[in-house]
Amino acid sequence: MTINQFKNLFNYDQNKVGHVGVERECFICDQTGRIVPHAHKVLSGIERGVYEDSGFGLIAYPEKGAFGYELSASQVESRVGPCLLGDLGHHLQRRDRELETALRHYGLSAMHAEVGPKDMPLDVYPDPTGRYQKITKDMPREILSAACRVIGTHVHVGMQDHDTALRVYNRVIQHCAELCEVGDGSFGERLAIYKQMAPDFEPKPYLNWDEYYQTAITKGFAEDPRKCWTLIRISVHGTIEFRMFGATDSIDRIVEWANRCHSLCLSAA
Repeated sequence: MTINQFKNLFNYDQNKVGHVGVERECFICDQTGRIVPHAHKVLSGIERGVYEDSGFGLIAYPEKGAFGYELSASQVESRVGPCLLGDLGHHLQRRDRELETALRHYGLSAMHAEVGPKDMPLDVYPDPTGRYQKITKDMPREILSAACRVIGTHVHVGMQDHDTALRVYNRVIQHCAELCEVGDGSFGERLAIYKQMAPDFEPKPYLNWDEYYQTAITKGFAEDPRKCWTLIRISVHGTIEFRMFGATDSIDRIVEWANRCHSLCLSAA
């Protein structure tokens, strides 16, 4: 792979510059509150729209891509955006209602605890691409446990181009420790476990894209930038992605995080 091929993996939408997006993970629980590996059933139901007439008040199907899977078969991710910052709260509320309705159809519920219990299921989602199966094939059990037990909230802010993204990234990473503190709801436990899984969690500055590309080769994410596990990263979606925030059921808190990230990016641009 050449540096140009690497850079082509990052897509910038000029109509979405400054827009925000949120990826929000949760655990799936049964009626006793026990975490269960039912993500495939729930997501299949959402895709088919099986709950349309379930009596829970939701008629329209969620938009395509509104929900997705994670490595753990006990987690579901909801996705909002890219949207204007002022509209974020509304979209988050809508997504919450959609997920609650889908889960209730199966007698399930969402739990937004930052860290799951040590005895939770470690089933891996049956990723149709085979990516998760490949990742976990030789993964030590303690690392798999760490990957399954922690969930979070990721905030994206849209960038204009490669150079802007790198410039903004280099400046906002100076606030990583502050954002980790703001986004912590588990007295540091979630990030401590996350760091077991991702020892290269700390974002580093880069002089230019060539240096970033060389680091990607060394760290093994040149072919797939999603394998860069730093707490702040340049995303293939053409965004700066903030990955340090914990899971929460508070939409107000998520909006506050997004406001802070958006402000930092705007100042750095």
